Amino acid sequence: CLAGIEALINAIGSTTTQNNCISSVANMSTNSLRQRVPSLAESTCSFASESDEESTSTTQLTTTKSRHLERRRSSISEVANSTFLRKRLSRQSSLPWGHKRSTMIGISCFLFLLPIPCLFKSCCPFAAFMLAVVTVSSFSSDYLYSGVESWSHLFDRAMAPIAFFSNIHAVYSLFGIIWVLPAIIAVKCHVMAMYHSKQNNYDRFVIFHSLWHATGAGLILLSFGVNGLRECLGE
Repeated sequence: CLAGIEALINAIGSTTTQNNCISSVANMSTNSLRQRVPSLAESTCSFASESDEESTSTTQLTTTKSRHLERRRSSISEVANSTFLRKRLSRQSSLPWGHKRSTMIGISCFLFLLPIPCLFKSCCPFAAFMLAVVTVSSFSSDYLYSGVESWSHLFDRAMAPIAFFSNIHAVYSLFGIIWVLPAIIAVKCHVMAMYHSKQNNYDRFVIFHSLWHATGAGLILLSFGVNGLRECLGE
């Protein structure tokens, strides 16, 4: 009987020990799981914060690009709407006194024809052609349609700079820089004519605008008169 009781006690003790081991293992697993769950939550929060940062940076980049595009569009619109450009591309006359023809200005337009033979003889056909073109455009704009709306004003504003610089290049290539410098006189006359038109001074405008034509053609003739013609190569 004593042996049986001892065996029963041992069995109960081992069972208790096993139960304690199982409970300790369960506690350890629970603690480990609790430790892992916060780390998983932290990683999830970290991933969410990184996503928020990426979305914020993308939004800022998009906003910056939009601002740059708006600035470009505004600068382009400012150039297109500028007073200078609108006047250059307008059919309107820049003269404030309306349709008032000047015989002196009309005659001075044909002075551009005088240097044409010299330029052709010296192998500058483009400069000669532009003088012929600007003769027509200036006579139409400055005399026929002076002070009134016409496409001739737009045409003359486009052709005059081309004729001026093509002849500057022709004189420079033929005779050197020293014969280009007097062109400042012609430019000065043109500036003074514009000034007096804004001041509504008709008489002085007529004088300086006629001088603008006369000095432009006269300086080309002077350079040929002093230096002579330059024969084309091969002739």
